[in-house]
Amino acid sequence: MSTTGRKRAPRGGVEGEARPGRPALISREAIAVAALDIGLDGATLVRIAARLGVDHSSLYRHARSRDDILLAAADLAIGRLDWRSETEDWQDYLRTMAEAVWDLYETHPGLAQVLRRLGNTPQSGIEAFAEAVRRLEAFGFSTSDAALVVDMIIDMTTESVSAWQSLQQTREEGDTLGEKVAGAWSEAGRIDASIATALNTMAEVLRSHPRQWWRRKLEVILAGAATLRPPDAQGGNG
Repeated sequence: MSTTGRKRAPRGGVEGEARPGRPALISREAIAVAALDIGLDGATLVRIAARLGVDHSSLYRHARSRDDILLAAADLAIGRLDWRSETEDWQDYLRTMAEAVWDLYETHPGLAQVLRRLGNTPQSGIEAFAEAVRRLEAFGFSTSDAALVVDMIIDMTTESVSAWQSLQQTREEGDTLGEKVAGAWSEAGRIDASIATALNTMAEVLRSHPRQWWRRKLEVILAGAATLRPPDAQGGNG
């Protein structure tokens, strides 16, 4: 039988497969690491491939799309997160968890926005959520209330960091979006003195680092969570 026009498969394997014992140039984890190193807000396929020293088309052997790569990177980042604490105070436990989530988003710019946009929680995030719920159950919360509290804290933190990072973007005019919004609030206060105090308060929040304001939001959630916990439960401040 003629073999003219047909490519012969390499000896010992199927065409396109790596030969036995030949190490792969890249892996899914290496791609995820490269995306995190670049920053998820700027991790394009071309930049990831360049960092790994390969052609961008080779990335598709390990990931279906850029979104798939970003999800893998998010999974890796969350899996590395040190958020657990051995405290016997449920409020301190949640504060430690929340602060760790903020640090995670601040360390990896674009991660908060990626999670919001993809609408898909990485496996490491699912496991961490379940573990936090179980810990709150041990503190006396019902499963439903524990899930509610953890979900509220993560949602609020994700939204707060995502909004703050968006406000830090520099506009063509040279200022940031946050400075523009803060200026608009201050101007509205000058027009109407009756609401100036409230508007100037928010303008100052927009001009400063938002972590302290976020922490005040967290304390409000914790105060509300305290009302869901049975008064005779062990651990915490009531």
